[in-house]
Amino acid sequence: MKKINVLFNNTKISGESPGGGIVLLSKSKQYLLKEGVKVELFEEGKTNFGNFDIFHNFSLHRNCLKPILAAKKAGLHIAISPIYWPSLAFVLHSGKPVAEKAKMIAAELSNALPLSAVRKMLNAADVVLPSSLAEKEMLQKRLSLPKEKISIVYNGVDERFKGANSKLFEEKFRMRDFVLYVGKIEERKNVLSLIKAMEGIDAKLVVIGNANEGSKAYFQKCRLGAGSNVVFLSAMPHDSQMLASAYAACKAFCLPSWYETPGLAALEAGLAGANIVVTREGPTKEYFRQFAVYVNPASMRDIREKILLQLHKQKTSALSRHIERNFLWQNTATQTKAAYEKILQKAK
Repeated sequence: MKKINVLFNNTKISGESPGGGIVLLSKSKQYLLKEGVKVELFEEGKTNFGNFDIFHNFSLHRNCLKPILAAKKAGLHIAISPIYWPSLAFVLHSGKPVAEKAKMIAAELSNALPLSAVRKMLNAADVVLPSSLAEKEMLQKRLSLPKEKISIVYNGVDERFKGANSKLFEEKFRMRDFVLYVGKIEERKNVLSLIKAMEGIDAKLVVIGNANEGSKAYFQKCRLGAGSNVVFLSAMPHDSQMLASAYAACKAFCLPSWYETPGLAALEAGLAGANIVVTREGPTKEYFRQFAVYVNPASMRDIREKILLQLHKQKTSALSRHIERNFLWQNTATQTKAAYEKILQKAK
C-alpha cells in the first residue's frame, strides 16, 4: 500500500489551554510518523486538500463541521476521534443559572444543536475512533452510529513517565507524598470540590494547571476556597521533566471530574507509580480496572474518603505495569494506522 497522507484538525479554541484532545493529536502525529504515515496539520485557507488521503478530526465540537464537510467535498476520507461523553450530570450540578441548565439539557435530549452538528460530522465520517468500548456503545445508543463505522483506538501515554524521578520536584518544591491534580482549572474538572474535600486532611494538595478565559472566575473561586494545604502551580509543558517528576513524587493523584474519556493525566500518573483516585463517570474503569479507586463527583464525602484511602495505601507497580502493557502511544498509532488502511482498502 502506498504511503498514507493525513491531515489532522482540532477545534481552534482548544489551543487556549491545551488539554487531552491536543495531547492526543500531537502524540498520534508523533507516533504515526514513526509508522511511516505522513501527517500535517490543517490550516484553513492554506491547506491543499488534493495532497491528502484522509482528514482526521480530533473533536466533535461544532466548529469542526465546516472543515470536515469541506474535506469530504474535496474527496478525502474522514476519520473522527470524537472524545465524546454526555454532559447531563455536569450540567445538572454546575453553577450555571437554572434557565441555562434547562436549555442545555433540553438541547441534549432533543438532538438539537450541538447534536445536529455532531450528527452531520458523524454522517460524513468513514471511520469513527472512540477511545473505549463504553464510548463506542454511547455513540451507538445516543447517536445511532452504525457499528461498521467504528474502530476503537485506545488513548496512550509516553513510556518516559514510567522512569520518572521524584527528586527533581521534591528538591525544588520541598514536598513529597502529597495529593496531585494536573489539568485545566474549570468547572467540569470539579477542582473546587477536590479542594474542599482536602480540608482537614494532613497532606498537601498540589494543583498544576491554568484556566481558559471562560473559567477565570471559577479559578478565582478555587483560590479563595483553598486552605493553607493547597499549592497552585502554573501548567507545565507536557514534555517537561518537572511534570513527570511531580507524578512520581505524589502519593495520590486525584481526578474527580464530572466525566473523563478517560483522563490522560491520570494514566500518566499511574504509569509513574501514583495511587489513583478518578471519577466513575466515563470509561475510566475500562482503563484503570481494579488498580484505581473511583469517586462519585457529586459527593465530596466520597472524594475525601477515597483520597484518604489512597494516601494511606502503599504505592505498588501493578497499575504501572498494566498501563505499560496496554496504553502506550505506540499502541494508539498502530490501531489508528490499521483503521486508516481499512477505509482506504474499502474504497478501492
